[in-house]
Amino acid sequence: MAKQPRTLKTLRRKIDQTDDRLHDLLMRRADLVAEIGVAKQAERIGAEVPLREAEILRRLEGRHRGPLPVGALVRLWRELVGAAIVMQTDFSVAIAVPDDDPGIWDLARDHYGTQVPMVAFRSPSEVLRALAELRADSGVIAVPGEGVDDPWWRALAGAGNGPRVTARLPFAGRGNARGVHDAFVLGRTANGIGDRSLFVIETHGELSRAGLNTALAGAGIGVGVLAHLRGNDSAVALIDIDAPLAPDDPRLAQITAGFARQLVHVAPLGSYAKPLLAGEAARAAAR
Repeated sequence: MAKQPRTLKTLRRKIDQTDDRLHDLLMRRADLVAEIGVAKQAERIGAEVPLREAEILRRLEGRHRGPLPVGALVRLWRELVGAAIVMQTDFSVAIAVPDDDPGIWDLARDHYGTQVPMVAFRSPSEVLRALAELRADSGVIAVPGEGVDDPWWRALAGAGNGPRVTARLPFAGRGNARGVHDAFVLGRTANGIGDRSLFVIETHGELSRAGLNTALAGAGIGVGVLAHLRGNDSAVALIDIDAPLAPDDPRLAQITAGFARQLVHVAPLGSYAKPLLAGEAARAAAR
């Protein structure tokens, strides 16, 4: 005899019971977050630790099963992470939201959730000023590229102890965020080196973007040019390296070998965890 389906009343009761258990666990998690905040203060670690956040999300993605979209799972945990940050300290985010790209605000909102105070500025330079004047703890700025010409990254590379890139958004798909540009998160402390590394390189002579790409292609490591500026007799570029590299890593010499005679300076701009690929999210949803 076929098993009779459960009634709506029974299923709703099960949902309520499950919600109560989830709520109990969330309150328990909040208690642990409070303890973690004390431990971070003792070890002088900031409340925001992007690499640890990415580690949590990757672990959850790896064990995820069933029809709940991975994007929804990530969204839930991003809300929890944002709430955890403001539980541990006063925290605010400055966001460069140009008139023609409101989607940067969407990316920041999805990343930090609804509990973290966020302030919009019209330009990256205003965000950098807010960070320098301690009016914000983190910043969100569009990734340089085609149609994003503000050379904020050059100014940041020249500030030896200034903020550094600590994350790239979106981490798990754009969802309903407007626009097409990704964004970088700028933080005061990196707390480790992520999967991909950013460096600003300065050269003398006429080194075009195409010439730079050709020189970098022989490095044996995936390297891309995100932005490139040419002066009268010099060039400066922001490069994205598919490897975790510290400033003293000998592989930097390998990467710059193709234009070593023209090289003037190399400066780190930070690093970030690789975002979840769309294929990873799709595979998790199908499990």
